[in-house]
Amino acid sequence: MSADSEASDAPADTAGDDEDARTTVATVCLGGCSGCHMEFLNVDHGLVDLLEDVEFVASHMIVDEKEVPEADIGIAEGVVTNEENVEVAQELRENCDTVVAWGDCAALRGIMSLRNDQDPEDMLEAAFDGKADEHSEVPTGEGDAVPRLLQDARPLDEFIDVDVFVPGCPPDADVMEASLAALARGETPEISGEALQYD
Repeated sequence: MSADSEASDAPADTAGDDEDARTTVATVCLGGCSGCHMEFLNVDHGLVDLLEDVEFVASHMIVDEKEVPEADIGIAEGVVTNEENVEVAQELRENCDTVVAWGDCAALRGIMSLRNDQDPEDMLEAAFDGKADEHSEVPTGEGDAVPRLLQDARPLDEFIDVDVFVPGCPPDADVMEASLAALARGETPEISGEALQYD
């Protein structure tokens, strides 16, 4: 018996048996209202079952994680409307194997794109100039807390490759749960009929 065969006949090393085998999920909110995340919480008790198969490693309403860590599934809600959104979307694509666009804003542009007919500078001036007090200034996007607006608000797939689209404003919680469960099983979600919303 060779050393190799002895090694293969030896009891398996169980040191790694406790490793978490669940599918990891990171979610981000771009330019939007967080309505998709709020709707997802309506999965309610179903989250307990879902957490047997998935682990949320980042999600602003569930996990206190500011970065986008490596994950099996990355989910984005919201339209891409400023330079920070672009950076977060790219980070999501780089760190996640599968990227999902949650809701009409991420998938189609949604209601946030109503601003596309307005001049961004005019909007910033209307929102900030002198609004808090007489010293309030219009943010420039350079060194201040407000990232620079893009000229237009656009859907996620105009910036990164998207693998799965779950439309709706917001998508129904049951559809979001079923989609995530399917991805955790390694399947492509099938959304059809009444579950396929465009509103």
